[in-house]
Amino acid sequence: MTTQTTAWPEGVIARYLTVGGATVDIAQTQVVRKEGDHYASTVGDIALTARCSGCRDSEEVAYEGLYLDRVEPVLESVYGEDTRAWAQSHAETCRAMPKPTA
Repeated sequence: MTTQTTAWPEGVIARYLTVGGATVDIAQTQVVRKEGDHYASTVGDIALTARCSGCRDSEEVAYEGLYLDRVEPVLESVYGEDTRAWAQSHAETCRAMPKPTA
């Protein structure tokens, strides 16, 4: 079993290790459209992006007009199912190696 001790890049909320030693990182972007108050929830858009650091393949899904305080954490909700499934499937089959640093 391989373990990684390096810090995840900023914004990454999940990481999958590929068979080639690269990673598939899932990042979340959130844009607030309307601030909530004590009568209403904050409304905004959320995008989940999964990107392979080996072959650079990626998958992005966007959800618009969500009540942001009711869908956290997004990756574990129904909104994250497709992104998690893509990342897991890609990690199981991608043999591209990460680009060397230095």
